[in-house]
Amino acid sequence: MPTSNPFTLPTDDEIQYMREKEKAFKKELKEHQSKLSIYEKFTASSKVGQIQMLRSQNNRSENEAFPISVHGGTRGLVAAAAGTLGNDRIHVKENMNTFIQKKRDVFLVQMSLDTKREEIRKLEEKARAKEIELQKSEVMLEEDALRFDSFLKDNDRKAHDAIKRAEKETKAKTDKLFEIKNLNHQIQGVESDVSKLKEQLQDYLQYKAFLDDLTPAEYVEEQLEKLKELSVDHSTKKDMGNADEPMGSSLECRKLAQDADRRNSSNGYLSVKGTMDKNLDISYSSNLNQRKCGRYDDSAPLYFRQPQQLLNIFTALEESNLFLIKNSQDTEQTLDELKQNFSKAKSMMDRRSQILNDSINELQAQIEFEEKRTQQLCLRSSKGSAEATQEKVLMDLHEHVLDVYTRCGFDAESNLSTIYMLTELEARIEELLRVIEKMPEDYVLKVEKEKERERRERVRQERITQQQRSYEERMKKSMERSMKAPKKRKGRQQMWRSHVERQILQTEKEDHKDKGNESDQQFFIW
Repeated sequence: MPTSNPFTLPTDDEIQYMREKEKAFKKELKEHQSKLSIYEKFTASSKVGQIQMLRSQNNRSENEAFPISVHGGTRGLVAAAAGTLGNDRIHVKENMNTFIQKKRDVFLVQMSLDTKREEIRKLEEKARAKEIELQKSEVMLEEDALRFDSFLKDNDRKAHDAIKRAEKETKAKTDKLFEIKNLNHQIQGVESDVSKLKEQLQDYLQYKAFLDDLTPAEYVEEQLEKLKELSVDHSTKKDMGNADEPMGSSLECRKLAQDADRRNSSNGYLSVKGTMDKNLDISYSSNLNQRKCGRYDDSAPLYFRQPQQLLNIFTALEESNLFLIKNSQDTEQTLDELKQNFSKAKSMMDRRSQILNDSINELQAQIEFEEKRTQQLCLRSSKGSAEATQEKVLMDLHEHVLDVYTRCGFDAESNLSTIYMLTELEARIEELLRVIEKMPEDYVLKVEKEKERERRERVRQERITQQQRSYEERMKKSMERSMKAPKKRKGRQQMWRSHVERQILQTEKEDHKDKGNESDQQFFIW
């Protein structure tokens, strides 16, 4: 049977466990040794001596005399002494050398004991000094703790006082903020009232300016004459009293005029000059110039006392402007009619142009198709095709014409010629065109759009079928290529070589086609 190999390395976990176990054992042994007294402790040399003593006791029967190693020094001294002090002493005659050696060993032991005692004393003194230092440090730590406690108490007291002060300040701040908020609300209320009053004053000033504008010139002149008479009387009374007063009154008049100008510009009087006649405009301008120095707007009473006065003035203005209003209404009506006629004519011309463009495109496509067909026919005739082939083509053409002839509603007979059927078809087409011209234009356009839609759908279906057919052919060719055996290349593979770029001159081609035709062609192609 195969035995397990004893020389196997342990795993990392086992090594870690063994190391931790060894560390724990050493730690326990160290703690045990630290708890022992000085006389209970022993050195490593004493351990070795005990081991040697045990070995010598086991071999005592073989060696009756216990040999002491001279070169061992003080390592086996304790073990040798313990061995010599056994219960069964063997008295052997000793010579001088052994005696001297023993005395020397005793002296060495005594000297080692003295040195150890001295070391123990020194260590004890150091321990006492350390204890004294520890006591002093404990006292200092207690004092530091007391000082730290007092510092913490003082800090707590200061923090408490600061919190109280902060609370008082926050309370005062909130009270101030509340008062500020109330004052702001009051200010906002006052401002809103002031703004409302300003708006009302603005409206009233506008109304007053409007009424002043409508005031007749005779009334204004009358009020100005009264003011002049009053000013003359007042000036004659005070002419002898104060010579400087006219200058002050003139300055006051100028200031009042400037204030009136500023007030008029800021208030923005409403202008009704567009609805008033020229006489009222001239009278208002003269009236305003006179009121700037005569304080007419403040002292003179208003002309209008009843609403009927305003109504009378408005009726007069309306009668004067009635002709203009009627003329403007007629002009607007004719303008609307012209716009409608223009839009109708434009839409009709656009439709006709679109129809003509479509017909032009169709005719161009037919011309191109016929040109290609004529080229093919010329090519066939130049190659010397047989008469049978030409007869076959003519028969196919006759069959197509006969099919169209029967679809148009004619009776198909066997002896009809191709030219006769074409003439009949042409006559029928002309007749149908005359009928179409008599039909409503909207109906014709609708039918044309439907036919155009059907034609486009047919072209689209044909294009789709052509694409499908070409796709099937490509797939068929690709399948054939895939089924073929691969070509084996012979010789060395060609290396890639860079080609010199050729400069291609791009020539600008003039395109004279209409954009509408291009869009139609693109739509028909795709």
